[in-house]
Amino acid sequence: MLVIGGTLLKDDLIRLTQTVHVLIGTPGRLVDLFNRNLLDLSHCKTVVLDEADKLLSEELKCAVEQLLNSADSNRQVMVYSATYPVTVQSFMQKHLRNPYQINLMETLTLKGITEYYAYVQEKHKVHCLNTLFSKLQISQSIIFCSSAQRVELLAKKITQLGYSCYYIHARMSQQDRNRVFHDFRNGCCRNLVCTDLLTRGIDIPSVNVVINFDFPKYSESYLHRIGRSGRFGHLGIAINLVTFADRYALKKVEMELNTEIKPIPKEIDKRLYVAEYQVESNLDPTTREALFNGLGLPAVESREEAANNNQ
Repeated sequence: MLVIGGTLLKDDLIRLTQTVHVLIGTPGRLVDLFNRNLLDLSHCKTVVLDEADKLLSEELKCAVEQLLNSADSNRQVMVYSATYPVTVQSFMQKHLRNPYQINLMETLTLKGITEYYAYVQEKHKVHCLNTLFSKLQISQSIIFCSSAQRVELLAKKITQLGYSCYYIHARMSQQDRNRVFHDFRNGCCRNLVCTDLLTRGIDIPSVNVVINFDFPKYSESYLHRIGRSGRFGHLGIAINLVTFADRYALKKVEMELNTEIKPIPKEIDKRLYVAEYQVESNLDPTTREALFNGLGLPAVESREEAANNNQ
């Protein structure tokens, strides 16, 4: 059974009158049901925290711990997270007894994604974005803003510039969010403007460009944001619009994620992010492997150069 905010509470109440073996939900709605004495967790023997670094953030941690402490005292707790911040470490030390730890990657990686930044004044961001739209060969793009208000304003600007654009943020109803996401995933629109709501557990293979219109404050947010491109073995690019105030955050992200964010060039090689330039006929396996593992772009002649050389 799924229980999440933005849906009718009475629908949850009807379903809770029946036997429920697996309950999936967001902390806010689960706590609401628990505080109304509509949810009995005393016999819950398995608790799973997915995206634990987000669930254990300041705004959600108390709700998570309240729910956990209400479960069976002999419960099994499983914690899944793409990052391992101090909040997750301290939670594990407090609530997990002799846990097994499985690390699927020694370091945080952004394989398959080439990262760029452009220094720009706040008032010139929309103009810069318009330039990117005109120069890049975008299959689909996701553009991140820092607030719901900025999301709506930017989506309106993009539409006025003549580009197809949807937007999504937490203030929208769950039904509207689901509809927008479904339509975007099915290719009804090329660009999606959103908040960090869309950073986790969302896989859209056709997204080849991610743009941070507002640069994130934390490395974890950056990692989850630009991980929306370069999915399923494809290559992608991430472009960060960085103001003077963002300069320290930029360096911090590079240091903490051990990654290099390069100044954006005048032209971005299409082999880095356009699918048709990455098929075997256009990209040999050695070059593809080097790109996907972040080893840089080898000197491979383009199709146009090859045609000229063969004349």
